Amino acid sequence: MTKSYGENTVLNDIILEVNQGDIFGFLGNNGSGKTTTIRILFGLVRPSRGTFQVFNYLCPAHLNQAKHLMGGVIDIPSFYDNLSGRDNLHLLASLSNYRVSKSEIESVSALVGIETIIDKPVGVYSNGQKRRLSIAQALLPQPKIIILDEPTSGLDPQGVKSIRNLILQLNQEQGLTVFFSSHLLSEVQKICNRISIINKGKIIKTVDVKDFLLDSFFSIRASPVEDLLHFLKEKNISYQVHEKYVLASFDGNHIPEIIKELTNRNISIYEIFRHQLSLEDAFLATIEGENQ
Repeated sequence: MTKSYGENTVLNDIILEVNQGDIFGFLGNNGSGKTTTIRILFGLVRPSRGTFQVFNYLCPAHLNQAKHLMGGVIDIPSFYDNLSGRDNLHLLASLSNYRVSKSEIESVSALVGIETIIDKPVGVYSNGQKRRLSIAQALLPQPKIIILDEPTSGLDPQGVKSIRNLILQLNQEQGLTVFFSSHLLSEVQKICNRISIINKGKIIKTVDVKDFLLDSFFSIRASPVEDLLHFLKEKNISYQVHEKYVLASFDGNHIPEIIKELTNRNISIYEIFRHQLSLEDAFLATIEGENQ
């Protein structure tokens, strides 16, 4: 799928596959294309080229049908502060021609943990409670997938933990597929089973989180370093140069092949070992390697 504004291409032939039951993290720097992608999924922006499929519905042609299977929160939630949480949910549902029952509001407010304040004016809600109200609103169509754009933005540590636990609950107890973008990579690492990394409008990696962190990064000490870097560039292997080693990202199954080729190039290898990173470090290494 591609999206361009004039000569500016903000999404360049991206391919995403989210499996049913995933908690899927969509990662990228500001301006990388995350929010544009999410806006396309909800029909707020039309792709310049390409299609996407939500369950059995090919979109954008059948987006109206697909929307009944999706709930979402885009950007910072906005409500009428003088109205209660209940009245806000009724109003927002009516804008989508969805007639919500009292029992549905009771159910979703209890599910997201705001049942005790649902009849209070939203103006007295904390930021975390407003986030929960926005997720309640996203759950009213009874979706199969929920899409969240920066769901923990602006929250304090307690609020972040609360939303993290709610996402896990929705996935594990309600069977919802969750697709969300976030800058808090420590949170992504705790709850996501799969991620995609987007950089400058291109998907550069889609991978299981455990595989990404355990099997993808290796420290190499070799000489001459310049020849090692030339080899890595030639093979399109992303890397970071550190003081005492080069951190490279590749499939561990290729180590014998890499050692053989380095040896044939008269590059002396002193050490290659698996380097386990946090998701934040792995993300930065991947992005920096891609930008070389």
